[in-house]
Amino acid sequence: MDALLEDVPQEAFQTMECPWGSAGRSITLGLVSGFAKLTLTLLNKFEVVNYEQFRQALDHRPKGTGLITIANHVSMFDDPGIPSALTPWARFWLDPWEDRVRWTLCAQEVCFKNEFLRQFFAAGKTLPVLRGEGVQQPILRVAAWAAARGDWVHLFPEGKIQLDGKLGAFRWGVGKMVCDARLAGGKDPIILPMYHSGMSRVLPFKAFIFRVGHTITVRIGEPLDLSDITCDCNKPGKDQQRVWEAIALRMHAAMKELEDQSPPNLSQRKLSKDQSSAGLDQSS
Repeated sequence: MDALLEDVPQEAFQTMECPWGSAGRSITLGLVSGFAKLTLTLLNKFEVVNYEQFRQALDHRPKGTGLITIANHVSMFDDPGIPSALTPWARFWLDPWEDRVRWTLCAQEVCFKNEFLRQFFAAGKTLPVLRGEGVQQPILRVAAWAAARGDWVHLFPEGKIQLDGKLGAFRWGVGKMVCDARLAGGKDPIILPMYHSGMSRVLPFKAFIFRVGHTITVRIGEPLDLSDITCDCNKPGKDQQRVWEAIALRMHAAMKELEDQSPPNLSQRKLSKDQSSAGLDQSS
């Protein structure tokens, strides 16, 4: 893993540490996931297609093989909502000792804008990504390193909430992360796509109150075989940006197939325009 991490500053790795200790991480993950499960599975209806594929990847992948799940992004509650509803609750409480709950990324200016939020999201296994800093920023290599050592990393390759509810273009940084994980771990992580519908009804854009009585559907896809592309990762003479783009395009195609089989997501563009006319901040 030395080639991947040789110029990553120690501060980037420190973002993986929980400022509240093991007990703090256990309580944070347990309570947040419990609220998410209550909201999605009891106050709303939660349906999963091909759930056994998710559990196979979560519980039975080879030791030392990472898991990268990719999902569409339509609501601020997509994470922790979807991973919490899919994962057995005990895992969250036991994570400081078992390390089986997902890592995820969030924009630093959103999730880490003050000291309390920094500590809270760090306790919840969230890594701060800097918007506009590109694919070479150290925290992305830290996330790739986590996947390389066998952890689960949950990503939104679109990079932002899609207000029209439709699958957006994928940023090719996700392809670089796969290549970096391969470089550090010596093998590809498992890439598992999942497409969800209905989250924008549970927590609409810029809303603060959760809605009840809706149906959330998650469709789990088959693990992606990217070996015909990843064989060119970090290979001398190969244009690496093209390799990353090819990985992102393959991921997008798999997600588009899932989208075509799933209920459509609600467009929130009218809501966005209404709030804009009221003078509300539209950044997301």
